[in-house]
Amino acid sequence: MLLKASVLKAGYVLKKDVYAKSNKPLIRSGTVLKDVHIAFLKAFLIDSAEVETKTASGQTIHAAEEKTEKAAETFDPSEMKVDSSNGNYQMAVSAYNSFFKQWQSGSGINIGEFRRAVMPLLADSLNDPIWIARFFLKRTMIRSGADRSVAMGLLSAFLGKKLSFSQGDIYQIGLAGMLADCGLAKLPPSVLNKKENDAGNERSLYERHVTDSYKMLKGVPSLTEEAMLAVIQHHEREDGSGYPLRLNGERLSRSGKILAVCDRFLHYAAACPENGWPVRILDRLIEGSYGKLSGYLLEKFCNEVMTLFIGSEVMLSDGRRGKIVFIPAKSSATRPLVRLENNQVIDLSGNKLLGIDQIVTG
Repeated sequence: MLLKASVLKAGYVLKKDVYAKSNKPLIRSGTVLKDVHIAFLKAFLIDSAEVETKTASGQTIHAAEEKTEKAAETFDPSEMKVDSSNGNYQMAVSAYNSFFKQWQSGSGINIGEFRRAVMPLLADSLNDPIWIARFFLKRTMIRSGADRSVAMGLLSAFLGKKLSFSQGDIYQIGLAGMLADCGLAKLPPSVLNKKENDAGNERSLYERHVTDSYKMLKGVPSLTEEAMLAVIQHHEREDGSGYPLRLNGERLSRSGKILAVCDRFLHYAAACPENGWPVRILDRLIEGSYGKLSGYLLEKFCNEVMTLFIGSEVMLSDGRRGKIVFIPAKSSATRPLVRLENNQVIDLSGNKLLGIDQIVTG
């Protein structure tokens, strides 16, 4: 049964392989469709797909179900924003995994296919602060290398938007963030599977991934010079202690500094238990980045992340609960004003012995 992509549902079974612009199937026949597969088809502009007449659970699919196509075409995506962003995120991660394997085999970067896979996430999630806030509360962003790269782009675009970048520049910084570590595909598995701090004697080989990323992206159409600078500079530091060029802050682009902040956030996230996210990560980022990262961009990032949680319930380090009501501009973002359950308001910036233990969810 041939159905439009707009009416496919989770549980349908593909009858034939689906192809994009490659000889390899995008999704193979026999696959039980999930939301991420359907989002994937839409991202690659696949108009229709051949499915079995029965779902994986044995229910018959009636041709009459195609009448829902018109409703699907007029459906307001904002009504399903959170689910849509989740699907777009999973699609981007799945696609990145596939692309990375191709790069490991020596393939070049097909920026057109890459954009089609990740742009729905950037376009949708940045307009959904609730989804972004939930994203900051989960270890999903560091679950795998693909997750980390997608998250790098998402966080960079988030900060770019908060800095009032144009829409085009927001997408450019997002793409730069996602592709900044594509050069890792050139590393041998023995180095690739190690953490940055554990590279040991192979440290110089690991650091080479930055220049490899730049070389892979050089000449790729639709990436601006600023995006390319961001890629080559995302491990540089304000004091000149970074790599590969050992540039100091005066010689670094703003985009490079943005990626550096987001990269270090993810670095500290990997070593921080999920309980207490993102406050503990931000605290470690602030403490460990003095003189290393742009003070302005670091402060801006931390303030914008914490602003997402105004109105959220928190548990303080002494066991009391309250809600974040205000993020002071001239103090650490992780020490906001909190209204306790008895309506008392506490300014955590004035009490160094008291802090936020965790943001309460559910």
